[in-house]
Amino acid sequence: MVQKLPPVWLIRAIQTFRTFLLQFNRKLFPGNVVLYEQFQNFWLLPSIYVAAKLDIAGELKEKPLTAEELAARLKVDAGNLARILRALSSQGIFAETGDGKYQLNSMSKGLLDAPGSLRHMILHHLGPVNWNLMSNLEYSVRTGKDAFTNKYGKPTYEYLAGHPEEYSVFDKSMSNLSDLGLAPILQTYDFSRFSIIADIGGGEGFLLANILQNNPLAKGILFDTPDALLKSQDIISFHHVENRITVVPGDFFSAIPAGADLYMLKNIVHNWGDRQSIDLLRKIHGAMKDSSTLLIIEMIVPPGNEPSLAKLLDIQMMASMPGGLERTLPEYAELLRNSGFTLTRTISTIAPISLIEARKSQ
Repeated sequence: MVQKLPPVWLIRAIQTFRTFLLQFNRKLFPGNVVLYEQFQNFWLLPSIYVAAKLDIAGELKEKPLTAEELAARLKVDAGNLARILRALSSQGIFAETGDGKYQLNSMSKGLLDAPGSLRHMILHHLGPVNWNLMSNLEYSVRTGKDAFTNKYGKPTYEYLAGHPEEYSVFDKSMSNLSDLGLAPILQTYDFSRFSIIADIGGGEGFLLANILQNNPLAKGILFDTPDALLKSQDIISFHHVENRITVVPGDFFSAIPAGADLYMLKNIVHNWGDRQSIDLLRKIHGAMKDSSTLLIIEMIVPPGNEPSLAKLLDIQMMASMPGGLERTLPEYAELLRNSGFTLTRTISTIAPISLIEARKSQ
């Protein structure tokens, strides 16, 4: 069942009004004061990480607890835990009751291991590996190279392959993000038109399994590296689509499964520079039928000074992936053209992601 969501135009109108109010508020204060307010997230973000790491939300799922009761369960220092909870509650993450207990609220429910969770995304992005990486951002700016290889001696995916626990958190963080964008994708795009859907670089299979669950006549191909597919059977079985998904391990820079009607790439193209992206897209082009469709699911960088998550995520891509970047719509059109495709349309969603549809050029 596809979750009913408000229309894109309404969300965009609300976001525009919200941005206007925020910018107006900032203009009322000296620039250095506003900048200092932005800087204060430096203390908030590690506190969110600690809450996710300790699974404080999970402990509060059944009933509110005091900091002392939580500390006893978690085997941590009660005084310092209380200070973390006080700071988070002041920012609307958890809520302190009148009797000194802490309880879940709408924001802290996002830390539960449940649908809509961001817990593993937080554990990955705010954990030691990525936190230390971002301290090396200057290296990327000075050299034009990714900071990850410089910091850890090897590219991101090669490093993760040698650190199974980190890889597991990374995979779950990608599933968290897929869950966050799932309903907007399912509401916006008609997948029922396709008999066979191939998810290239589909990881654990969360997106493909949900698409098939909502389109009972379709079949799927889940394609990724053997390491990325390790937990895929659990996800596929949970959604009861194991009889309709073929799991294919491989390297998408070497070969792509042929014969699908729709080829999806979600959060894949932004991992690579133009040369590697064109190589990948040409491999898909060679595997596609003339009637097949390509669907790239990514953020699109808007022009000008418009606030955009894509402009911020682009900094993560700069630091973590060789050549990784978020692109503008003209840059995607050029990338597709150089790979033998014609961009047919783009579809906005209420989430920050867009759907970029293309066909083989005639």
